[in-house]
Amino acid sequence: MALTDSNTYTEPTAGTSLNASRTQYNNSMRSLLTNFRSSSPPDTVNIVASGSPIDVPDGTLFASTETNALYISDSISKKSSPVGGNFTRNGIGHRNENGIVAMMANADNYEIGELATTVSSGALAGNARLYLVTANNRTAADFIDVGIPPTNGSIVNTMIAINGITTDRVNLTGGKVTTAGLRVNDLATGGGKTWYPEAGAVGNAQLQISGVSSTANSAILFNYSSSASNVSLAHEPGQTAVARTGLAVIKQDGTYTAMAANIVLSSAIQGSGTVPVPLLPAGSIVVTGGAVPAGWLECDGQTISRTTYAALFAAIGTAYGAGDGSSTFLVPNFGSKVLIGESSDFAMGPGAATFVSGGTITTASGSASLTTGTTTASTGGKDAGSVTVLNAASVGGHTHTAVVPHAVARYMVKT
Repeated sequence: MALTDSNTYTEPTAGTSLNASRTQYNNSMRSLLTNFRSSSPPDTVNIVASGSPIDVPDGTLFASTETNALYISDSISKKSSPVGGNFTRNGIGHRNENGIVAMMANADNYEIGELATTVSSGALAGNARLYLVTANNRTAADFIDVGIPPTNGSIVNTMIAINGITTDRVNLTGGKVTTAGLRVNDLATGGGKTWYPEAGAVGNAQLQISGVSSTANSAILFNYSSSASNVSLAHEPGQTAVARTGLAVIKQDGTYTAMAANIVLSSAIQGSGTVPVPLLPAGSIVVTGGAVPAGWLECDGQTISRTTYAALFAAIGTAYGAGDGSSTFLVPNFGSKVLIGESSDFAMGPGAATFVSGGTITTASGSASLTTGTTTASTGGKDAGSVTVLNAASVGGHTHTAVVPHAVARYMVKT
């Protein structure tokens, strides 16, 4: 038996004085109080020394019939004392409750730092869990399931081993990933699948998406929460041979939709592996039968900024007009003109002249002359007289006018 006032027990003998024997007996009785079991914890009325109540000594054990838990009196280490006095479960271990309902019924008797298991037999056996009490509010919110990762952002990368999560444990079937950003890191140089053309000493970053079969479509869906305005970037291997080689942008109704980009590139030689170049570079000139759309300028000789239209200026320079010579330049002016191809006889530039109203052309005015030889002619018989014949003639200048068959449209240049 462990004594409350001594760590040594001496059994009374015939030579022991009455006073020493009484003290030894009292100490033994106090030790028995460590096995106190009741609905209420021991108090000063339960322990009397020298005729007066004394405080419950540290180390006294109390088994509560209300909570079915064991407590120890510890005035120094207690966190809180929901059952009263200095009794605490700090350092004793965990409680076992007959299911979550029973644990919540006793929530007001738990103190911070306690562990509780909900282990039951029968139908509830599969619901065994381990809970930690994190506050002294005496409510269900104080309990956290130790087996479930916290949702307060306290789990960081350093808690997860490198390569600790394998692909067979990442399954998003029927769900979605909600995140402010998804980053795919590049692999080591030369690692992973290759892409063409592959730059030397550059690793490949990949986000791999596959259909359920080699002929099934695969897509990245944008604006998932909307059923009326979402769009997909899709690969459709079941389409025509040309469509199978690329990507399509598809609306929620299955029709194709527009894609915006600063510059659209295409292989320099279609169908080859040549380096992509702008599909419609600045300086391209086309004809339209309608209004000039945004991104184009009508070829009407207007003056524009070299800074604002830097790409167009880099393409055509001052071939069609230098503007103010420093900050502006002119777009081509094809009004009332036809185009001819550049050659050694014709340099890139504004050309000369224009059609007049009606599409007519007129030849230049000039003069014409007629020159004849001279001779004589007899007017009668032998040795008769002679006459002079016409040997020169001239006519005044004149012009010719012709109508050139034509139709009219707008020329426009890409900016």
